[in-house]
Amino acid sequence: METPALSRGISLDCHIDVFSSRFHALGFPGANSGFPGSESEKGDGTFYLQSSPEPHMKRLLCRGFPDIYQICKAFRNGESGARHNPEFSMLEWYRKGFSLSDLMDEVELVCRLFRPNAPSRRLTYRQAWVAALGLDPIALDREALLSHPSLYGKLPDTADLPAKTDLLDFVMAHIIEPGFDPEQLTLVHGFPSEQAAQARILAQDPGVAERFEAYGGGAELGNGYLELADPDEYDRRFDAENAKRLSRGKPVLPKDPALLADLQLGLPACAGVAMGVDRLVQWGLGLDGIARTLSFPWEHC
Repeated sequence: METPALSRGISLDCHIDVFSSRFHALGFPGANSGFPGSESEKGDGTFYLQSSPEPHMKRLLCRGFPDIYQICKAFRNGESGARHNPEFSMLEWYRKGFSLSDLMDEVELVCRLFRPNAPSRRLTYRQAWVAALGLDPIALDREALLSHPSLYGKLPDTADLPAKTDLLDFVMAHIIEPGFDPEQLTLVHGFPSEQAAQARILAQDPGVAERFEAYGGGAELGNGYLELADPDEYDRRFDAENAKRLSRGKPVLPKDPALLADLQLGLPACAGVAMGVDRLVQWGLGLDGIARTLSFPWEHC
């Protein structure tokens, strides 16, 4: 499939900063009188470069499309470094009727296109934390985590970690992930429900989300879900992300009414994953930075 790179809707994820632009109608007859694409039809004229094709791909699934995939450009503001470029290539696909385990099997096959002989392992989020720090991040609240002896001296000012999700993100990125073998493909599944994003919550364990991440070469390679289907829960989670944005001094972003309307049609039972193509190439070739996978990295574009 091919979906818009520029849209009035955007991911509301508090941890992703976005690029925006203004649409202005050209001065041709009918341009300001409801002509398709005019500001009078599109609202205030603010559009966003997409941080992921996820919203539009889910809209297609709600409209009856079968298994779908695409490779496209995605854009995230402020992200530049050894593992990040503000513009990057993303591979995203959705499988109807897949379990999370089925999707992890397929992700492993895709990763082997880039590094055929890499060993792999799977472990739960709990197991990763217990192995690295000897604690259960799902059972403990923020305060108990902050006071745990295994994290003493390893955290920034607690004011920079205002919620449990912020603490979990920091520890995962700065303490646990660096401990993974960079030559190995590591798939971590069973994320805390606070980090469900748009994943379903595990019915038999409400503290766990049906989400996984794949790691290799010291970086996250992909992020997959057993997809949430309840349109009302999407609406609640979008509101929660905007509340987080507001509390952190970030701009509140508009919920996309077209996405919410299509979700009312019914998202079929499916699993989906997004993978960074540039990172896969970096891992496969054993490169020391994402810039070497790009014709024009950020500092030269």
